[in-house]
Amino acid sequence: MAKRSVDMSRLSRVSKTDASAAVPFASARSVQTMSAAKPMGLTVVLEAEDYAALRNYCLRRELGTGKRLTHREVMVSALRAYLASEPA
Repeated sequence: MAKRSVDMSRLSRVSKTDASAAVPFASARSVQTMSAAKPMGLTVVLEAEDYAALRNYCLRRELGTGKRLTHREVMVSALRAYLASEPA
């Protein structure tokens, strides 16, 4: 299968100064209202051993309870527990 080429001639270069001025950091108010917004994406890169442990954990829980447990559910639950345990 041939690799597709992408035409990048219409893209313009933007300096970091201009980009940061156009998209400022979120204020405290906007962060508080994010929970009502649509879900945000997060990518987690795991070492092979950690990924295998995650797969095994999900499989053991599924075999024990009969209910499927996704990697996403485990990671969201772990993140929420971690954030709840940290002082604000």
